[in-house]
Amino acid sequence: MGKHLNSASRLLRILQQVDSNPDKANTADTWATILGIVEQHPVKRAVLVTEFMGSIHREIGYATDGLLKENFSKDLYERHFNRIEHAISPLILSHAWSQVKQYVTPEVLTALSFCSEILPDEEVAISNEELNEIRTKLNELRAVSNNPELSERISQLIQHHISLIERAIAEYEISGAKAFRDAGRAAMGELIEVKDEIGKYKGSDSIGALDAVWRKVNSVADVAIKVEKMTKIGQEAWDVVSKFLS
Repeated sequence: MGKHLNSASRLLRILQQVDSNPDKANTADTWATILGIVEQHPVKRAVLVTEFMGSIHREIGYATDGLLKENFSKDLYERHFNRIEHAISPLILSHAWSQVKQYVTPEVLTALSFCSEILPDEEVAISNEELNEIRTKLNELRAVSNNPELSERISQLIQHHISLIERAIAEYEISGAKAFRDAGRAAMGELIEVKDEIGKYKGSDSIGALDAVWRKVNSVADVAIKVEKMTKIGQEAWDVVSKFLS
């Protein structure tokens, strides 16, 4: 286990699982297993895998930016990052897993391990207990989400917010607490758009559960993210938005 938690360390954790899968396995299905994607419909599963590959690609970008800030020589990591980009290319999702393995060599993992040590901590790990509490509150929201008294627009918004949080939980291993912060920002923007309509349902179980799960998501992200300008922004912003929820 490395000393730091950052984009490079998350990439390393994912790519260390590449070699343990059989050469002839389907690449899309294998990535789905590694990334914890449980969608059974093959087309929808492939879409999610492609989207998660995009998230991994962004983490490569974040790691590159961080290494440049640390004045770390590009010659020591650039070619290895290029190999990772080939390994996660959507162009080989229909191929055998051996196509991925050829790019994720021991040298790539070693370089990534050094990078994870050079880059500073981005955040502290979110505990399984905290993640499970988010899941619990999400299930509570799901249980009251079909309130027939809600308008169709608000019902659809709640379903979308459930999807946002489910996606953030699934993407946490790739993107870290940024996944929750990004989901929270998207949710707040939508709520501002419908503030007049959603305000009609203040005090309802559905809106109360929606408020509760987002409060938990934002508080967890605020504690996890260590970048000074980012801390506490999520919960403070939610406190403003939630005035018309409860």
